[in-house]
Amino acid sequence: MKILPCIVNPVSRGGRARPPQKALQSAAAECGWVLEWWPTRAPGHATELAARAAGAGHPIVAVWGGDGTYNEAARGLLNTDSALLILPGGTTSVLAFELGVPHRPVEALRLQLDGERRAMAAARTDRGQVFLIMLSAGPDSLILQRMPDLLKRRFGKVGIGVQAVAEFVRGRLPRFRVVLDDGEIDASWCIAGNARCYGGPYHATPGADPFSPGLEVVTLERHGRFAVVPFFFAIPRGTHLQRRGVTRRAVGTLRLEGPGDVPYQLDGDPAGFLPVTAFSTEDRVWVLLPRRAS
Repeated sequence: MKILPCIVNPVSRGGRARPPQKALQSAAAECGWVLEWWPTRAPGHATELAARAAGAGHPIVAVWGGDGTYNEAARGLLNTDSALLILPGGTTSVLAFELGVPHRPVEALRLQLDGERRAMAAARTDRGQVFLIMLSAGPDSLILQRMPDLLKRRFGKVGIGVQAVAEFVRGRLPRFRVVLDDGEIDASWCIAGNARCYGGPYHATPGADPFSPGLEVVTLERHGRFAVVPFFFAIPRGTHLQRRGVTRRAVGTLRLEGPGDVPYQLDGDPAGFLPVTAFSTEDRVWVLLPRRAS
């Protein structure tokens, strides 16, 4: 039997979501693995645990949590030979949608252990941050930055929705500049996708390829609630790119500039305030994908 470390975020989804340990252990044993539970103790601890697992030569590191925990673990696995196996336990777990991993943890474990390894591209910021899915500035980052921790922990997506209504009613929405090689854009929203999915299975940046370096940038150049709200609701329908004032382009680097109170987010978590530069890299993280049906 081979050892499979499983990094567990015990406060994922406000502590309401705990991994079904017995079922997961049984499924792992059927595939020739013994699960070891490695709980995190503080923000950033998942990076330390993942790096320790990679340094010890573990070929696979499982992670129970959401996109923030996956992001932390990926930093510890960056450019190593250890592969990330995700067990969806977060509020949304967008990376699971991106990689085609089912949200039922036992099924997710089985399919990935029987799956294929692929090298996923990783992007960075000039602050040393890493992101797998996207960097975004706009109403979404404002909502996440202003939302009380208790609201997100106790109510998850519902809490995010409540905060979104509050911000749209308040009406003080971000405005900033997106600086690209071919000019500047006066924007109210910018999503720089290293992958396609955003907020769930919704393809906000459908041209992004998570397995190749490069970012797809979608910007909204119109301002105010009557532009922002329709764009927000068009993303799940896949019609946001057809709206007036929306542009998309493939880039290697972009810089967001604006007032110092405009926040940005990485992979669904608040990450800081503008200005920030984001860029694609040759860095990669091995991930496990469910084997495609033949």
